[in-house]
Amino acid sequence: VEGQSPSKRYGHTATKWNNSFIIFGGCNEFQDYCNDVHIFNLDTMTWTQPLITGSVSARYLHTAVVYNDQLFVYGGFAKSSDCTYVLEEMNILDLKTMTWSRQHEVQPRYNHSATLIGGKMYIYGGKDEHGNTVSDLFLVNLQSSTQVYACHLVLSGAQNMQMALMKSQHFCDAVCGKLLVFGRFILWMLDLDTLEWQRQACDAYFDVGGWNYFTIIKETHPTPHIDHEDFGLDYSPVVTHHLLFLGNTDPYRPQGYDHFRDALVINGESLGLYDIAPSQYLCEFAQMLDNPELSDFLILPADGPSIQAHQVILMTRWPHFRNVYKSGMIEALERRIHIPESHQVVLAFLKYLYSDQLDENEPWQVVCDLLVIANMYLQHRLKKLCCQRLYQRHLSVESCMLIFEKAILADEIGLKLLTLDFMFRHYGSVLKSNVLSQVSPGIQQAFL
Repeated sequence: VEGQSPSKRYGHTATKWNNSFIIFGGCNEFQDYCNDVHIFNLDTMTWTQPLITGSVSARYLHTAVVYNDQLFVYGGFAKSSDCTYVLEEMNILDLKTMTWSRQHEVQPRYNHSATLIGGKMYIYGGKDEHGNTVSDLFLVNLQSSTQVYACHLVLSGAQNMQMALMKSQHFCDAVCGKLLVFGRFILWMLDLDTLEWQRQACDAYFDVGGWNYFTIIKETHPTPHIDHEDFGLDYSPVVTHHLLFLGNTDPYRPQGYDHFRDALVINGESLGLYDIAPSQYLCEFAQMLDNPELSDFLILPADGPSIQAHQVILMTRWPHFRNVYKSGMIEALERRIHIPESHQVVLAFLKYLYSDQLDENEPWQVVCDLLVIANMYLQHRLKKLCCQRLYQRHLSVESCMLIFEKAILADEIGLKLLTLDFMFRHYGSVLKSNVLSQVSPGIQQAFL
């Protein structure tokens, strides 16, 4: 690492900006509050301290987000020669000109969280100007064309009483239209569409150790790639989000113990957090499926009539077919291919290839089998669509064991855990029903 690094400090913010992160504020080892700005370039591994125009109050326990090349710093704890106080202002650093400006008329807060979702910053919890722990939620629209950023109340503390934290310190992140709040070994999720809180059943994960920090990381699944020289198309990336907690699992943790020694990762899909990109294709293509006009290929299911299809669509959307075609196999020469699945499942699979969507009216049994062949043919987006559909619409005592089986066969850990959670919450009904006998001994053993 090169350049002059910031002084020792805590209660500062470190905010990602392009390929750098920005350190602002904090409290140093002499209990002095800071208002200096340091930038660390992740490409060159170099610290710089930019020349700043204007000044703002030194502070700590504030928050900061970057939006549209501006650093928005909200609140914090400050002090003058006479007293300490809570800031009721938002300071904005233009990162292109390195100039400070100030916005008033925001709620005084410190030790709160600020979460950027789109162009909106959500301010949650923390402490107010009287030092009281609060649990209200405010929104600041950073997309304001007038450059005036008003603070709007979204949920009052009274509306959030059921999930008030034992202390002000907490951690927030956002994914799939949900605001996740972690504190005191409890994870809450706020649906930003319905403004309803739901406590997540993660308590067992936190039984061992002390978990102090939380954020969300994402894993991008490899997707089939079609070269530009063939069609010029790429598939949309499929992303799985994971909840990352840092802490220490040692049974004996002396004063000043290492907060970052151990990591705990929870698959976000096990909480129903499926991040599926919208369709990139026109639904009109679906009208061509099983239509003799211009069709030039036959799909032969295990039962029922053959299905008429189009090579150009199959080549573009189905890497397995493309490999068969380019290798000159007998299927390519005869222009027909056998798929050892029922007509209903094969038709559902082809509908997805033609429309990039999962038909709204597919029976849950078909969606279960579709999940398995989507895994076999490396159709990651279709897998996630099936998982989301089964979890949100079809999880019941009647269906749970078959969904559990298909989740194992498709290696979908999130859906497996969601189904297990459902079965344990309805354990009596599951045992009284006949669903356990409907699956293989291996799946029965996996459940037991």
